[in-house]
Amino acid sequence: MTEVGPFEYKPRKSRIGAWIGGLMFAGAFIALSFSLGARTTGGGAVHPADQAGMIGLGLIGGGIILWFLRLRVRADEHGIEVRNFASTHRLPWGVVVGITIPDRTQWATLELADDEELGVMAIQMSDKQRAVDAVKHLRALLEQSRSS
Repeated sequence: MTEVGPFEYKPRKSRIGAWIGGLMFAGAFIALSFSLGARTTGGGAVHPADQAGMIGLGLIGGGIILWFLRLRVRADEHGIEVRNFASTHRLPWGVVVGITIPDRTQWATLELADDEELGVMAIQMSDKQRAVDAVKHLRALLEQSRSS
């Protein structure tokens, strides 16, 4: 069997989408805050504190969208680390039964020994062949760990 080396994967299309979405969201709120500052609406003036609040909301919302840049999977001969939107899981290969791409899902799934499943949000089907190659590499690492 051919030795398979360490592996790290980050999604491509969702990262591009996160950058575009985050910057557009923040930019829209910033632009809106300045456009509202030039006039009064509904009998009340828009104050600098209101503008600052809108800018803050835009930056917070943009930051939340950019949180999708965290998605990653790393693997080596010892195990796999899956970093999803809000959590990170480090698992030895001994608890991983299989790596699948279930029908009608957006990302790959780890099947675990205790009948649990863990979504691997980094390996997204929107990346097409790149995602398939990532699953093949992870499966090869899993097989290699079983044979050693």
